[in-house]
Amino acid sequence: MQQVLFVCTGNIFRSLTAEYALREALRGTGTDLIVASAGTEDFPHVVKPVVRDYLLTKGFDVRPHRRRTVTKQMLQEPGLVIAMSTEHVATLREHFNYTNAPLFAAACGLPHEPLPDVDEAVPDHATNPDAVDAHVRLIIDRIIELTPLLAARLEAR
Repeated sequence: MQQVLFVCTGNIFRSLTAEYALREALRGTGTDLIVASAGTEDFPHVVKPVVRDYLLTKGFDVRPHRRRTVTKQMLQEPGLVIAMSTEHVATLREHFNYTNAPLFAAACGLPHEPLPDVDEAVPDHATNPDAVDAHVRLIIDRIIELTPLLAARLEAR
C-alpha cells in the first residue's frame, strides 16, 4: 500500500486541507492509497478557527484532526511526499536529506507554484485579521480547486 504525504509547516492549514481534499476526491474510486499530512515544525500548533470554519463550509470537518510532525520514518514509506511551499522542500532536504518532494501544484501537473503561509503573504498578519482571513480562504480554495487534478494523476499511475 502506498501513501501520499502532504507536508507544510504546522500541519494545521495547507497540508491539512490537501489531506482532506484528496481523501474526498478519491472517495469511491477504489484506490488503496493512504492519504496523510504532517508539519515540519515540532510545535503544538492548533487549527485556527478561520481555517476550521472555512473548511467546514466546504464540507470538510477537520475538528478531529491532530497535527503530526514529519519524521524520517514517514518519508521512508513508499509513495509520494508533496511539499506545500518551497520552504518545505528546503526543510525536507536539509533536515532529512529528502530530495523527491514536488510542490503541490507540480504534483497536480501544473507549473511550480508555492502556496505561501500567512506570514509570508500578509506582511501585517499580526494586525490585519481581514487580510489573514482572505489569504486563508484563497489558499484553501486553490488547494480544493487543484486536488481533482492530483487525484486523476494518482489514479492514472
